[in-house]
Amino acid sequence: MNSPDYIAPATLDAALSIKQEHGADARVIAGGTDLILRMRDKVYAPKLLLDLRQVSLDTISCNASEMTLGASVTLSQILANAEIETLFPALVEACRHFAGPPIRNLGTVAGNIVNASPAADLLPPLIAYDANIVLATSSAVRVLPLIEFFTGPGKTVMQADEILTEVRLPIMPPYTSATFIKLEQRRSMAISIVNLTTRLTLTATGVVSDARIVLGCLAPTLIRAIKAEGILIGNELSDDLVNQAAKQASQETSPITDVRASKNYRERMAEVLVRRALTECWKGNYRND
Repeated sequence: MNSPDYIAPATLDAALSIKQEHGADARVIAGGTDLILRMRDKVYAPKLLLDLRQVSLDTISCNASEMTLGASVTLSQILANAEIETLFPALVEACRHFAGPPIRNLGTVAGNIVNASPAADLLPPLIAYDANIVLATSSAVRVLPLIEFFTGPGKTVMQADEILTEVRLPIMPPYTSATFIKLEQRRSMAISIVNLTTRLTLTATGVVSDARIVLGCLAPTLIRAIKAEGILIGNELSDDLVNQAAKQASQETSPITDVRASKNYRERMAEVLVRRALTECWKGNYRND
């Protein structure tokens, strides 16, 4: 592969100016765990690599209403953060299942997002926790729900002059529980066959006030099983209700057959795993503070 030019600006403003000047010819790199492989395979052929490692985008902050993850926060940072473990345990669980320590030390939250893979492990919990992302240019900033970012495999609404700078996670209400499940061919270092996160928020009397069922590897993009969520909301949990929601969630998928699994297998496992995840949420530990 031809070697692109390389620049590592010291400030975000400088990075944004460079991105505005070069547009799609400049590819942002932080960890590079996926980008370098795609360049090797000639999927991408950028003329310029824009390295953000000297820009201060690797911080984690939290206030009463939301937690903010800088775009360059690594998976290892997430795993080491006790506050994330308490507030967003499904995200931490997804990081535990992601590759191995060397990759987790380099791979970033923004990298996992902008690759726009339907199998990306961080996306189900981030979407289930109603994450918003911040896209910046040298002249403007826009914030949008993460679920609205993806338009197809490897495709997003990001403009050529934009850089993803932050991920914002609203603090979940009391009586909330979430579960991440990954089905893979081996215990580690494998791309998901199916991955998903379910989140339940209950009232003090045990009625489901909010629900998320977010499914990966089961459509061209990450999807929320909206109809299945509707079955849960406003009702008390029961085995029958969970079974109904799991069956409906499977019906909302449109998976493909590939080298990892068949379409029929993915559809069947979607129902099984959604049922398991909802049951774990139902029987699991809820934050009540």
